[in-house]
Amino acid sequence: MHERSHFDVVVVGAGPIGTATARHLSERGASVLLVGPDEPSDFTDHDGVWAGYYDQGRLAHVLEVPLMTSLLAMRSIRRFPELQERTGERFATSTHSLTVMPDDSEPSGVTTWFNRALLASNAADLGVDVEHLDSDRLRSEYPELRFAPGHVGIAQRDDAFIVNPRGLVRAELAAATERGTVVIRDIVDTIDRSDRGAIVTARSGASWSCEKVVVATGAATNVSGLLPRPLDMLTYGATVVLVEVPDPADFDIPAMMYLKAPGGRVEFGGIVMSPLQYPDGRWYLKCSGRSLLDNPLDSAEAIARWVRTGGRREDIADTLELLTELLPGKNFGSAHTRPCMVCETPTGLPYIDRVDDHTIVAIEGERGAMAADEIGRLTAGLTLDGMWTDGIPHAAFRARWVEAESVRPLLPAGV
Repeated sequence: MHERSHFDVVVVGAGPIGTATARHLSERGASVLLVGPDEPSDFTDHDGVWAGYYDQGRLAHVLEVPLMTSLLAMRSIRRFPELQERTGERFATSTHSLTVMPDDSEPSGVTTWFNRALLASNAADLGVDVEHLDSDRLRSEYPELRFAPGHVGIAQRDDAFIVNPRGLVRAELAAATERGTVVIRDIVDTIDRSDRGAIVTARSGASWSCEKVVVATGAATNVSGLLPRPLDMLTYGATVVLVEVPDPADFDIPAMMYLKAPGGRVEFGGIVMSPLQYPDGRWYLKCSGRSLLDNPLDSAEAIARWVRTGGRREDIADTLELLTELLPGKNFGSAHTRPCMVCETPTGLPYIDRVDDHTIVAIEGERGAMAADEIGRLTAGLTLDGMWTDGIPHAAFRARWVEAESVRPLLPAGV
């Protein structure tokens, strides 16, 4: 156990946002303790919370809605090369991003998340070139792929990456510890606040005092009991389907967001990732589809039960049907599911806000990996400056609580 017992800031949560926050805090000269569990070795007998970053690939691009999400992502993406160079951790692989949706030349009623004109407008605002692909050009540009009839695309050729979330966390940790951050692998049970600061106590019985504490516990934030009242957010158990491929070179495809909705009827909405190598040494196509929001979770026990299921096995058949249509003539190996966690805020944006004089909360849902470094930078600034100093209005990231009235957006199924 590290002998030091007092820190300027204790960061609770060692995922992408927590580690990024610790890095930016330490780079500004703060003494920082980062407390969070390491990734469990297995999920079949898991008891406790689970993190969405236990994965090998996430798409990082600017083809997102709303514009603020694209801006946060771009600020992070542009720091990836420097972070990789400093730490030696190659967590970002250059790719190009393709988003496919029904032809939006006529109103179809599908979600604005796949509105091609809006996605292009956001990219233009950030100075990123994109290409519009009608159905004919979609076929000619991607001859190996067979999209549903009447669908069109938009491609980001430059500045898009596949990010390894585990690798990103390792890089943020390396940069943080280089600047003096202390890392403790434990679970925080309580935060006791006073006029002078806070006492953070872990499950092991160890405790530390600090001036400020940052709660960056992701989808488990409300069930952790670390905040004085629950945030207005929802937590879901998501399913990732991994389909083995015998030779990744046979699958020269982009990283895709695909809304298959012929006639306005959604049949698939989600991610089809180009082949990724997982820790078992095998290569998989990663898909996450329409069941994403089918499993709301409201307690630590519910999260643990969901994780132990390993994900929704019915998604395997749906995924294989989609891939067989999308990649005709290709051979697929075995498929299995993995559990994942996401959270949703009513604004669709992160919460980065003060809870009280000594507590700051920073959470994000499924876009946490690509935007995490910028969310961490903004969180560190609010923590140390005591006020918001960024050019983005703080109102965009104000926390909402369950007592406040809010209208939830309809998220696209499976994204």
